[in-house]
Amino acid sequence: MVLESNFFLRCPYCDARIIVDPPENTPALVEPSVSEEHVRRLFPPGKVSSVAIKFFPYLETGTSSARKLQPCFSQPWADLEDYLPPSGSMKVFDESLVTPDQLIPFNRDTAEGSSGRVIFHPLYIVMLNLEGYSEGLLVDGVSGMLIGELPIREEQSDAKKNLNRTFLLTLAAGLVFTFPVYFLTKNLDRSALSGIWTYMVIIPLIVALLFYRFKARK
Repeated sequence: MVLESNFFLRCPYCDARIIVDPPENTPALVEPSVSEEHVRRLFPPGKVSSVAIKFFPYLETGTSSARKLQPCFSQPWADLEDYLPPSGSMKVFDESLVTPDQLIPFNRDTAEGSSGRVIFHPLYIVMLNLEGYSEGLLVDGVSGMLIGELPIREEQSDAKKNLNRTFLLTLAAGLVFTFPVYFLTKNLDRSALSGIWTYMVIIPLIVALLFYRFKARK
């Protein structure tokens, strides 16, 4: 069995056990601590179109408090330029632990030119369905934290601004309609004029509120 970076081997003849330490530069795989279900719950219902776990290569140098990690991707990832992944439970890398498509290719030139080792860290790639387009986000597979900004908040903010603008335009249109009515009814007696004006103010306001609620539900 494997415990962190140590191998426990048992002799088939005498049943003796020994510990074998793999070389310091042996690649390691960080085990995910959060599930796909947890990741999906981070977003509003119906927004997530797909979730896929990937293992991103980092180059580890130093030990203990002097331990450093740096990205070792073959292609740049803008959201991960300044991101430092948290520590997690690690296993010595074995091809049976993951499928080939789950591994992000690493930069061999960077890895071979260093005395450190490659560590594959789990990140979930989440695809979201937004208004008219799709967008991908990253969630750390150890901490469960979202990396970067959530575009849904910006989308909701824009939608709220549009609703407020629509409400004001509808109300303004109703008030503009009252000016011709004023000139047509200004010669009426005061009681009739007061009643007409009351309705002319209330009706645009009600129409604007109903339209606002209708748009908010969509």
